[in-house]
Amino acid sequence: MRYWFLFYLLLGTTFCSAQNQEADSTQYAHFDCGIIQTKQKLNKLFFASAPAIKLRVNNDELVYTTFQLGKRKNKIYLYLKILADNICIKKDRNVDIYFKSGEIITLSNEYPLNCEALFARQLNKKEVRKIKENEISMIKIYTYTKNYEMYINDIQNQDIHHYLDCLSEYKIKKSDEVKAKNKQ
Repeated sequence: MRYWFLFYLLLGTTFCSAQNQEADSTQYAHFDCGIIQTKQKLNKLFFASAPAIKLRVNNDELVYTTFQLGKRKNKIYLYLKILADNICIKKDRNVDIYFKSGEIITLSNEYPLNCEALFARQLNKKEVRKIKENEISMIKIYTYTKNYEMYINDIQNQDIHHYLDCLSEYKIKKSDEVKAKNKQ
């Protein structure tokens, strides 16, 4: 009888802990836009951002990069941040986006020389269209010390396309509109 009690107790705790497990965000695509706009300004302009997509660096253990899209004044921006310490990115050819079609686009960092591992770039219409119409296979970030490679899976591609569509349609609100919406 004792053993049955222990068996049910163990089975119950296993079931409860399995119910509390968070799903991996790379296992399913997101369908809500999740765009966030606060009262903060960036270079004196209001901005909005889509949720960040976490990418695993394939050629370095336990290092991740965040891929995030934002919008300021009807312009789409790409932000990449390597989540590791003391990684310096210079202000020239920094990021290559490889597509499954074999094409590559090269992006330069518009953010000044930094050792915060931050890449920021305003995407032009041609670059936005290229990303929307093609599947990304890999993103490579060049730094002073090494190159970081992130392979993009189908679900991450769906999220990137979805967030680009959402931001393209999103209208930046003025400060008063953001305050009113936050109070509701």
